[in-house]
Amino acid sequence: MHELHVVTDLFQDLLNHARDNQVTKITQVHLTMGDFTEINEDILRYFFESHSRGTPLEGAVLHIQKSPTRELRLLSFDCES
Repeated sequence: MHELHVVTDLFQDLLNHARDNQVTKITQVHLTMGDFTEINEDILRYFFESHSRGTPLEGAVLHIQKSPTRELRLLSFDCES
């Protein structure tokens, strides 16, 4: 399950940023996901939602922009302090 590993790494990066910058809420996360990443978007979204509960990511909207490459990249995120 690549999706769980991806969400775990993504959350770690975002939560570290939130902690270091006194961010109380991350409201949106924007990713680029290539067609050849072998990651199932529905499963990725499920893990994102289920693992965000009780964190500053709870309720954040996950935007995924498709790409014809083999990449998964965090483009940006919106937050509140």
